[in-house]
Amino acid sequence: MRGRPIVSNVVTMDVNATYLTGDEAGKRVPVLVTARFDPLDPVAITLRTRIPDQPVLAWTFARELLAAGDERPVGEGAVRIAPVLRERRRLLCVDLPGPAGPVTVELPASRVADFVRRTYERVPASAESAVLGLDLDLDLDLAALDRG
Repeated sequence: MRGRPIVSNVVTMDVNATYLTGDEAGKRVPVLVTARFDPLDPVAITLRTRIPDQPVLAWTFARELLAAGDERPVGEGAVRIAPVLRERRRLLCVDLPGPAGPVTVELPASRVADFVRRTYERVPASAESAVLGLDLDLDLDLAALDRG
């Protein structure tokens, strides 16, 4: 007996990236980065990677930052994204907080742009508030049930 296929609207991307060490030598270390977008949280992107000598690290931040970072430097505080050109390759330089200090990874800009485009195909920017509104309505309904 065959069951129904499981359909997921989650968008993922595994991409070879470069981790820039923060030490004086400034080494460049290849790493695998996984990007994930869940339509149930349409304003957020999660990046996961394993940096040498550290546990798996994960960061969740605004999808809008990843989209805008392809064109210009964006971000305030802990998460910053900027386009860079290195050896004639367009990259996105992503600065993130880490347990042992800042973490900087460079991602291929074309792969990130494709990933971001696919996320907006699943949930357009104009629909974000509607999805978040459904979440809020559900939370309020569940809270009412708990009280009642």
